[in-house]
Amino acid sequence: MPFSNMEKINILFVASEAAPLIKIGGLGDYVGSLPKALISEAHQRDVNIKIDIRIALPFAQGINPLFIDREQLFSFTSNHGNKTNHFNVYTAVVDAIPHYILENSTLPHLQQNVYAADPAEDGEKFISFSLACSDLMDKLDWKADIVQCNDWQTGVLCAWLKAHNTKSTRTVKSIFVIHNLPFMGAGTAPTMKEYGIEAVSHPALPHWGNDLPLLSGIVNADKVITVSPSYAKEILTPDFGNGLQDFLHTQQDKLSGILNGIDQSIWDPETDPYIARNFSCSDLKARAMNKEHLQLSLSLETNSQTPLLVMVSRLDIQKGVNLLVDTLRALPEMDWQAVILGTGNAAQEQLTRRLEQDFPRRVRVINRFEAAFSHQLYAGGDMFLMPSLYEPCGTSQMIAMRYGCIPVAHAVGGLVDSIQDEEEQRTGFLFYDATVKGFLAVLNKALRRYRKPGEWGIIQKRAMQQDFSWKKSARKYLEVYESILRE
Repeated sequence: MPFSNMEKINILFVASEAAPLIKIGGLGDYVGSLPKALISEAHQRDVNIKIDIRIALPFAQGINPLFIDREQLFSFTSNHGNKTNHFNVYTAVVDAIPHYILENSTLPHLQQNVYAADPAEDGEKFISFSLACSDLMDKLDWKADIVQCNDWQTGVLCAWLKAHNTKSTRTVKSIFVIHNLPFMGAGTAPTMKEYGIEAVSHPALPHWGNDLPLLSGIVNADKVITVSPSYAKEILTPDFGNGLQDFLHTQQDKLSGILNGIDQSIWDPETDPYIARNFSCSDLKARAMNKEHLQLSLSLETNSQTPLLVMVSRLDIQKGVNLLVDTLRALPEMDWQAVILGTGNAAQEQLTRRLEQDFPRRVRVINRFEAAFSHQLYAGGDMFLMPSLYEPCGTSQMIAMRYGCIPVAHAVGGLVDSIQDEEEQRTGFLFYDATVKGFLAVLNKALRRYRKPGEWGIIQKRAMQQDFSWKKSARKYLEVYESILRE
């Protein structure tokens, strides 16, 4: 059913987080940005087509109360398998998009945090929420044409939709988006059984994958999307497939990758209220004031010629923290400074603090989350270090380029898709061997180029002029929607 034959398309996004209501990681940005870009792009394609997008997410204590209209409340009961849950639903409207926040009054003790450390503890919270979204549509008397599910937390909804689509009822299509393949919902099998979700059966699937919510999403969705084209290819290989590569090869006909974008109205060095001095690619001299401000505020030597290396990241093994620390230790005894901002795994945090202790004149580590300070690092840093062992998409490299902070990154996933490493189009530097030797060689290459201000300025300007808006991504998603509605 092509768009041209439809007057209205209903799409329900189902996710565990959505900015600005609540954001823990990149998924929150994704759900907070893509829907409004879809509406805008669809309107530009055909002003006669109305896309009605709505967002459902589970209640958690950290949700910003400023967005929730507690007066607009309704309730319903959700029965699935041998489980019954009662939900209170609060509404919020952000950028003209209705949000439904489902508070499970039967399981209030599970709603203290968005995520528990053990996914098994989150199993019932997210499975009950996901299945309740089918009841939510009935309660609203509003049926989605497409339900877009995100990560393992919502995978069982794809299974429920497929099981309950019949020829006598209007078919609801589903899309399952993989933001991070290794997180599959391990330990939730007993809960899936209690809620009536059958185990997945497929000859290419390892036995341990039969009762994982992520696999329920992949097998039962009409389309499966990863958040970058390169990641869609990588998960078909043993290095990145997490034991699912043979199975994923059987799903290639419905698997594709679409690169995420960023909200360029927020990440804009010309208007950013959090940085010391606004600037543009035509005024890089003004940018230098941000570096000086950083050096002063962190008690680093204020030298404009000393390269300032920055990292803004969750401190996790995935992000290559060990590789980062070992490589900085191996840097030659030339002038350099490094600032690391992030929290995460306790052992990884300790690694960064030990680096600061050993290099007190050069290294600063801030093991806490400071959104405003991250803007300053993008605006004042010379190079952005991103040695991720794998990276489904990543947006930090896009933000860094937008501010003229040149990425030095491992050539994986969305980093390959967003950073130009060819000399004539260079916007950053990529290394292909995830070892100290490989990272150090490319970092030294970038440092040599930095010492040629004219050439470095050209790279900065080119990076700042890249278009990382959601516009291109939204266009590709609309093409996917059109293709599955036509089926």
